[in-house]
Amino acid sequence: MLPYKTVQDAEAFLGRNLTFPETVWFNYSANKSDYFLYCHNILFLFLLFSVVPLPLVLMELSRSSSFNKFKIQPKARLSFAEMLRCYKDVMSMFFFVVGPLQLVSYPSIKMIGIRTSLPLPSGWEIFMQLAVYFMIEDYTNYWIHRFLHGKWGYEKIHRVHHEYTAPIAFAAPYAHWAEILILGIPSFLGPAMVPGHMITFWLWIALRQIEAIDTHSGYDFPWNPTKYIPFYGGSDHHDYHHYVGRQSHSNFASVFTYCDYIYGTDKGYRYQKKLLAKLKEDLQRNGQENGVSHQNLTQDLKSD
Repeated sequence: MLPYKTVQDAEAFLGRNLTFPETVWFNYSANKSDYFLYCHNILFLFLLFSVVPLPLVLMELSRSSSFNKFKIQPKARLSFAEMLRCYKDVMSMFFFVVGPLQLVSYPSIKMIGIRTSLPLPSGWEIFMQLAVYFMIEDYTNYWIHRFLHGKWGYEKIHRVHHEYTAPIAFAAPYAHWAEILILGIPSFLGPAMVPGHMITFWLWIALRQIEAIDTHSGYDFPWNPTKYIPFYGGSDHHDYHHYVGRQSHSNFASVFTYCDYIYGTDKGYRYQKKLLAKLKEDLQRNGQENGVSHQNLTQDLKSD
């Protein structure tokens, strides 16, 4: 809750006029507790889990050739009933684990110094903090993910997430309850090390979940704006990890590719990409492609 009763009080404290975003923030948050503002995350996560995957789910159900050419595993298809079951399982976990966890974790947010006060951070400050959050989360998630692919971690916890060898957007948060708790640590470390405003925290939670949905979409669109982000892994990078499954020692990183490259855990993935590129080049050279898409070629090679 802001310590100012009026806009004039806030302006007197800051020694300047409020910007338009600050005025909007003041009007919305002035009489709301910090705890209530923090709990907005529950609504945001529910909407992200429910709404963001819908266009991708509709593409999957349409079986349209226009979209199918971008599907990474075009022969792997789920029915509407199977997708609905996945969503129901995700929502069960949301209401019984994620939601309650958000409700009880507020003291830790206050402890690390996430603020709701004025002034609002600049766009540059928000961008830099989000970049730090992604870097910290990606590095720590990489090592925890590698641990979960050990014998005990996989059999007891991580195998649930790998039930989908051809991931779909709804399956991004589909996991064992213990995995949700464990992988919450990397997401918390960034804001703990570089605390910012509640708005930055909201954006961090939202963007991280959108990124997870993107990498689990099962589609590799050439126009995806994330292709302009340096070292971004994307759906193709993570789809390979799911396809190989438990035996995978490739592509553990959640967002970027540099950890897998530095620690040598993308060798299988890079070898497959080179093999596919050479095979496609040979087919083109010999005039034998006959309309076979690169995605279908990929799936046929995996099937072999």
